This record gives sequence, C-alpha cells and structure tokens, in this order.
Amino acid sequence: MVLYEVDADFVFVADGDLRKLAKPKKKRRKHLASTSREEPGLLSLYELGRLKDSDLRQALQKNISTIPDAASKEDSLFGQE
Repeated sequence: MVLYEVDADFVFVADGDLRKLAKPKKKRRKHLASTSREEPGLLSLYELGRLKDSDLRQALQKNISTIPDAASKEDSLFGQE
C-alpha cells in the first residue's frame, strides 16, 4: 500500500507485515500496479498519526480477497505454485 509520494518517480510503500510503517520501502512508481481502490479510513488515521501495522494488514487482506486471481498471483511470486 502506498503511504506517500517522495517525488514524481518514487513513493514509499508498506504492508504492515514484511514492510512495517516504521521502515517503509522506497519504490519507483513504474514498478507498481495501480488499482482504483482508496482507503479513506486509513488516510485519516495516517494524518492523525494513529495508523498501525495491523490497520494496513486488515485493509490489504480485505482488498486482496476482492481482487480476482490475486491469491494465485501472490502464491506464484513466492514459488509456491
């Protein structure tokens, strides 16, 4: 999940599991797949400084279950298929 943008080319991402909020990963935009989903609840928590890793994990789990074929793509990334 993208936390914030650094500049036109880079953003910081975190997933709350492998990549925690305390140490987000800097990624190039062109290496990310965009979705039309936004999480206004997470945005308000982030702006208040109350966003937790567990909030990110819950939001991502909810979104992954609604994306068709996302589970099989995730498994194939780690060589489990």
